[in-house]
Amino acid sequence: MPQPSFAPPEPALAARLLRRVAFCDRLPAGRLRPPVGIIPGDIRSLSSLFLHLAPQPNSLPGVNLARLQDWVRDVLGDAVLSDAIREAVGASQSHVDGCLRVYELVAVRLTQAEAVAEGTPPADLVAEPAEEGTS
Repeated sequence: MPQPSFAPPEPALAARLLRRVAFCDRLPAGRLRPPVGIIPGDIRSLSSLFLHLAPQPNSLPGVNLARLQDWVRDVLGDAVLSDAIREAVGASQSHVDGCLRVYELVAVRLTQAEAVAEGTPPADLVAEPAEEGTS
């Protein structure tokens, strides 16, 4: 996967990315956990999206990646991340691949937003790609 790279957010956007959204703006999501089924939930912030998409060996994230793009643009106000998600999802061969690609993008953007909020220059905040398993 290509490494994500985009300019750090402005301070106002960084602050918005680190806050929880209003209750009415939450994005419905869930986790598929066999044999239990789908466990409902919602996405409340960029950090909750990061946690929701984190790879787990016993479950899969259930989030509509097409709606996610619009949610990031319309609710969080981040057109750059929304466009990056759109490209990543379009290049994905499966839902799982899409979630992994979006997870990397969100990790970079979250790190950038935290650095901007702390006043630290977000230099070289590009996620290192996870290495495939070696045997």
